[in-house]
Amino acid sequence: MSGIAIVGGGPAGLSAAIYAARADKRTLVFDDGGGTTRDVDIMENVYGFPDGVTGPELVALGREHAETYGAEIVSEEVVRIDRADGAFDVETTDDEYAVDGVILATGTEYERPAVANVERFEGRGVSYCVECDAYFYRDRPVAVVGDGNYAASEALSLLDYTDDVRVLTNGSELAADPHLTDRVAEADVSVRTDRLDRLAGDDALEAVVTRDGDRIAVDGVFVAVGTAGGTDLAEMLGVPVENGSIVTDRDQSTAVDRVYAAGDVTGGHQQIATSVGEGARATIALLETLRGADYVDYQKLEADPA
Repeated sequence: MSGIAIVGGGPAGLSAAIYAARADKRTLVFDDGGGTTRDVDIMENVYGFPDGVTGPELVALGREHAETYGAEIVSEEVVRIDRADGAFDVETTDDEYAVDGVILATGTEYERPAVANVERFEGRGVSYCVECDAYFYRDRPVAVVGDGNYAASEALSLLDYTDDVRVLTNGSELAADPHLTDRVAEADVSVRTDRLDRLAGDDALEAVVTRDGDRIAVDGVFVAVGTAGGTDLAEMLGVPVENGSIVTDRDQSTAVDRVYAAGDVTGGHQQIATSVGEGARATIALLETLRGADYVDYQKLEADPA
């Protein structure tokens, strides 16, 4: 029995699964238990949760919702996807599955810098998302750790919230494109190339300590040393990848027929709300492609046959 393979069990993947299962398609969600959403202690900008919600809680609710309509959660790691005879073979560490279409919703894995105590201060001064958390550091001293375009862009974005921004490259020269380097200089964002040793503080982050013992006083550190997502699977299928993100059209389709992508793996804002919307859009577009007609919600028809 074929169906739809959704690789990734975060907000994008589970949103996609809800729509696929409601449309009466066999829905396989491959989720090996990773993903950045599960690492978040509390999120205060998720629709419908005015008191905030933790990453694990949000994923658990999404799973329950998808399973209510018949989606299957496959707790296996996908290692390869191949096109075969007009379909796709999904190979995991344990088995192989034949499906009609694929949605890549693997998210990204934030790369931690080689600095001691980063994990200790995650959620207490260390963030991986300027758009998510810069609001909490208005008019306070912050740093971006990284040495490329991502770091330079994040530093410039932080200027909308505070003037006290610096880039810490951790021993490298700033390797951003010239136009970004010029903008960083024009904005008087300091760039320090010291090798970093550790983060320091009691209950919350207070400083970054260099290998030479200097203390750089900051309230927040934004990590921007690059992201690594499920782009390997995309490249196996011949799907274009640019700057570490899967290239999609407005309907989340890729250059390969019946392969779609949604959520953080496509780049963009990397927000829960965006990921949920892209997951739904990807499934609706894929179902329309498979049927050659507009999306039909069979669960709704059964509830209201008129």
